[in-house]
Amino acid sequence: MAYRFQVNQTTCINCGICMDLCPVRCLDMSRPAGEGEIGSETERRSPIPGGNGSRSWMMLVPVQVSQCIGCQVCAQECPTNAITIESSVKELTYSKRGTVTYLPPEQGWQALDAYTRAFPEEPGEAPWGDDHAWHVAERQAVWQSSRSWLGERKEDLRAPCQAACPVGTNAGLYVSLIAEGRYDEALEVASEPNPFPCICGRVCTAPCEDACRRGEFDLPIAIRDLKRFAMDHGAPKHRKVKPPKHLYSERVAIVGAGPTGLSAAYYLARRGYQVTVIDAMPVPGGMMAIGIPDYRLPRAELNRDIDAMRDLGIEFKLNTAIGRDMSLEELRHDYDAVLLAVGAQRSQRLGVPGEDLPGVIPATTFLKDFNLNPETRLEGDVAVVGGGSTALDAARSALRSGARSVHILYRRSRVEMPAQPEEVRAALEEGIHLHELVAPVQMLSTAGALSGVRCQCMVLREADEKGRRKPVPVLGTEFDIAVQSVLVAIGEAPDPSFLPEGTNVGVAPWGGLLINPESLATGAPGVFAAGDVTYGPKTVIHAAAHGRQAARSIHAYLSHLALRTVKEMPEDEFETVSTLPQDGVITLDLRPTPREVMPFAESASRDRSIEFAKGLSEEQARREASRCLRCDLAYLCPSINVIGAENIKARGAVPVVQPR
Repeated sequence: MAYRFQVNQTTCINCGICMDLCPVRCLDMSRPAGEGEIGSETERRSPIPGGNGSRSWMMLVPVQVSQCIGCQVCAQECPTNAITIESSVKELTYSKRGTVTYLPPEQGWQALDAYTRAFPEEPGEAPWGDDHAWHVAERQAVWQSSRSWLGERKEDLRAPCQAACPVGTNAGLYVSLIAEGRYDEALEVASEPNPFPCICGRVCTAPCEDACRRGEFDLPIAIRDLKRFAMDHGAPKHRKVKPPKHLYSERVAIVGAGPTGLSAAYYLARRGYQVTVIDAMPVPGGMMAIGIPDYRLPRAELNRDIDAMRDLGIEFKLNTAIGRDMSLEELRHDYDAVLLAVGAQRSQRLGVPGEDLPGVIPATTFLKDFNLNPETRLEGDVAVVGGGSTALDAARSALRSGARSVHILYRRSRVEMPAQPEEVRAALEEGIHLHELVAPVQMLSTAGALSGVRCQCMVLREADEKGRRKPVPVLGTEFDIAVQSVLVAIGEAPDPSFLPEGTNVGVAPWGGLLINPESLATGAPGVFAAGDVTYGPKTVIHAAAHGRQAARSIHAYLSHLALRTVKEMPEDEFETVSTLPQDGVITLDLRPTPREVMPFAESASRDRSIEFAKGLSEEQARREASRCLRCDLAYLCPSINVIGAENIKARGAVPVVQPR
């Protein structure tokens, strides 16, 4: 494959950055002698305004003098976006390059190094061989003039918890505000980049805690529980979202009122667009409303976030299914852009004999009935297959719907369960039986009715491609469990059956919709897709991030702007940054400190409407928040008083804090 370098001469300012940064030195801008051509007097005039504007300029418009490897570094770093690289070129003609000789200043030439670090060299070779695929990292802002190669380590000055959060919440700041008793401010900070602060305070999978540096000493900060505390104790109870400064006439339809669709709607409305959210369910929220039970996510908290969206003017059309009540083509005709955020609704099958028996139910189907119909009942003994949050929700809901006993069957160990440890602890406290290293191999029946499940013991062997140890069946270890219902919770997949025949929206072999990974655009003009329907089941916080990305892309599309020029957050979105205390000193206590444990309601309380996790007390919250190491301030290099440094020395690492 050959690449051709092209430059827009009307916007090029002859700065030399492209020639300076080209790793194979295939560009030349200095051609004053030899076989090269001397530029005209006009061409030699400096294009840079100011004092240099009247001086002659040695460098001319860049030309390609040897083979380009298509790394895009010149295009990414050009401050005026004047460069494009054309690929798949069959024939190339290189510009001639002669020996560089500096003409005397009286003929209008100035030394190249008087203006730039750039200097002409003989063409080089690809730095890592001809077949190595590499390119420059994306330039995030037009003012940036230098970026690292993609794949090199780049310092992130944010705290690890903020960097790990898909929406970039400044957890260190709101945690510190809780420690100081400033709950109203903590609520504001926790709400800034997240359309679901109330929801995430209860059900977020907390990737921030996995990255928390406190975990290197004892246990991570309970960041999610502290967010819930801020939502519960900060004012106001009714979330207020700043209305947009500008309004647009364009209308956007979003299919799916789950976390991805709601996040996209929130950010589009924040930008000033008219948004209509369409969903087949009678309530908005998607699986947050019909999949997560009331005792884990009270509907009042769910509605706090959704009501804030209604206040922004977002319209909801519920009980309306795409492909049944209206078609995709109707939406394309009536709206200026359409986002498909329908999630992953189809339950995965077990692939064992007897799974078509009555009584073998997808866990998502049961949870939908349980959350929408208070009269939903399960009788007798129940088995739940799976180890994620859906499986735990189904098991605990089955207990509340009248089941005599509930058994969770998981083919790996408790340590490998995808569900949050708090969910597993709550299930065990409620009396649910967890069978580890067990997988179902057959559904048993008596007179055509489900009577039990035959299981087989498993053993964990070498890790798979995802780093998880692979469960392998142990021959001769089968045993039966008598049950009347089996809830299957081994994962969900998208169901693209709503798409009309002949649509340009592409579908992957696994059922997901095909999109451009940058713009999230499908093959149909004006139709975008995001969330689980494009990458498979993920979490609420990941859905929120993808919805925000979709809103950015739709805004760029409707405004006829290049995607790279549009920020992901609305232009007037305010985000509080961490600042040093007035005295410039922070104090860290590194002595081993126990993590506060979320108190639960009495295990005998199995009322589906009573929240099981009671929330941290004020004393607990402030004590837990005080464990924070304030990584959000570390890059500011303040004076740090360290208590308990001997605990670090015992681990072989001593903190070194140097002022700038």
